[in-house]
Amino acid sequence: MEVSSAQHAYAIDYAGVLTHILNVVKHDSYTCPGCCGEMVAVKGSVNIHHFRHNQATCSYETYLHNAAKNAFYSRFNETCNPIVLVLERAISCESRKKKFLLDISTSCTNVIEAKYNLKKLFSQASLEKYDKRTGFTPDVMLSNLDNDRLCYVEIFVTHKCTEEKIASGVPIVEISVKDENDIKYIQESDFSFSDLNISLYNFSVKDKSVQKCHNNCRYSTLLFEIWSLSPSGRLNKVVKSFAHLTEEDLSQSSCWSANLDKRIKTKKIVTLVRDMDPQNIFSNCLKCINISEWNDGKISCLEKNTAVPYTEAKVCKNYEVVEV
Repeated sequence: MEVSSAQHAYAIDYAGVLTHILNVVKHDSYTCPGCCGEMVAVKGSVNIHHFRHNQATCSYETYLHNAAKNAFYSRFNETCNPIVLVLERAISCESRKKKFLLDISTSCTNVIEAKYNLKKLFSQASLEKYDKRTGFTPDVMLSNLDNDRLCYVEIFVTHKCTEEKIASGVPIVEISVKDENDIKYIQESDFSFSDLNISLYNFSVKDKSVQKCHNNCRYSTLLFEIWSLSPSGRLNKVVKSFAHLTEEDLSQSSCWSANLDKRIKTKKIVTLVRDMDPQNIFSNCLKCINISEWNDGKISCLEKNTAVPYTEAKVCKNYEVVEV
């Protein structure tokens, strides 16, 4: 698309710095990032403030492409603020608490953000510098004076990175630019793997292994029940999340997953009540030969063919303790 009177928000000043219309200096000269033609700052009272070409005809796509790469270049060289690149890091938990999960073979792995400051990783940025090692000329090349580490920053307006460039193995940050809002994004924002306009190639982040449960653990909210017997013989249940239980808590026979199968849970709570009251001081339906299933405070009674409170044993004529 070619235009002769389009309204643009950006131009290049006399020092080669990309400048927004709001930051123009009166009487300074400005050129178009796309065609290098003269641009005039229009700051009237009717139309929105903008730059327009004096005479030249310019491709809007070329304008966007050159303005965007100049935006990154200027940000790297003209500011002291960090330029943050956010990548994915796989973190795996090797905590001994894992063995208390229902499926102990489950891989406790999650993804967290790994943040890097490009200005600390690289000492200089170059516009359209030929890379002798790969034969490519990226829009912006980040490099170091003291090592051979490189990173390409590519602006995608109409053409994405080629397969050949990606196959070079050089880490590439590709930024999709559709309008001038994306130029502002380049000037101000972090660049994250989760951003829709960011494509990352050839980045490798070392996985991390921890021995202690981490905050991002996907199992941290799993609920566990901790049971006890009160002095009066009533059962007490406390529910805690996996994240708030210690290995010692989980190792107790009175602690198990809230999602445990009913048959297994019945067997566990029956065994627990017998172990906690070996002298049969308290009458409890969980010790009775007629119990078939435990269901949150009630048991299914084979004799009565219905669900009754586990304390029903105190008045039940059919109560008979299982001989162990």
